[in-house]
Amino acid sequence: MSWHGYASLQLAQAHFSQPLWTLDAAQRAEVERQLERKLQLEELVLAHALAVDVMPSAAELHAARQSLHERYGSAEAWQAIMAQIGLSESELQQALAHELRVYQVLERVAATVQPISESEARRYYLDHPRQFLRPEQREVRHILLTVDEEQPGCQLEAVRPRLQALQAELADEPHRFGELALRHSECPTALERGRIGYVVPGQLYAELDAVLFALPVGGISAITQSPMGLHLLQCLDIREAAPIPLEEAVPRIIEQMFVQACAQAQRRWLRSLQRRTQAAMPPH
Repeated sequence: MSWHGYASLQLAQAHFSQPLWTLDAAQRAEVERQLERKLQLEELVLAHALAVDVMPSAAELHAARQSLHERYGSAEAWQAIMAQIGLSESELQQALAHELRVYQVLERVAATVQPISESEARRYYLDHPRQFLRPEQREVRHILLTVDEEQPGCQLEAVRPRLQALQAELADEPHRFGELALRHSECPTALERGRIGYVVPGQLYAELDAVLFALPVGGISAITQSPMGLHLLQCLDIREAAPIPLEEAVPRIIEQMFVQACAQAQRRWLRSLQRRTQAAMPPH
């Protein structure tokens, strides 16, 4: 397999979230189709005048290699993947150099983009108030008893009565929640008396979210199950949804709009390359 195996690996992950070697025939055919389109477009990019003196440095190639190790877990894991797809060290170097050259040309295309002004960012903030609402936050602590059906004493039917006993104690003395979390919770947050801190919707397991965001301040939940085990939750504070302050939003708007403008400039440039190439082709 040539260095194209590296590109196929990336496409399989991007389109199907699966390793290349696990794809079925239809998926492999789609990856091959996407690879052909990708290579044709990248050939146009690297044939452009902007690419004439583009050559990644040894440091950039090393950084790209390290990024692969981090993405796939370790150097050893990446070596196993290379062996799986039949990618040699020299082919990997060729693939990374190709990828970096394309990226650097596109960076040159984006270099002409200017960020919007602060006044434009302020105007955008005022024109789009719904985009700049900070979601409701809840300060929460919990008691967790883990459930593991394969471990003696950790099955659901054994764990639930233990948490029910703690629930009964808290019904009479809710102020003891932190004390009981410290003594009984099987989560590392026990050391903080069960405190998780402030969370927004979607940050916890869905089962916990639904319960927590229905509690009043000081309220204690019913026993709730998540993939971790059984929980009791206590809501300590509520921060209502509120607008993000203008001065905090403006730098974020400038950055996001700049990133979007760079991406749009690159897409326009790529489309123009394709159009010029098609126009230059002799008619059939």
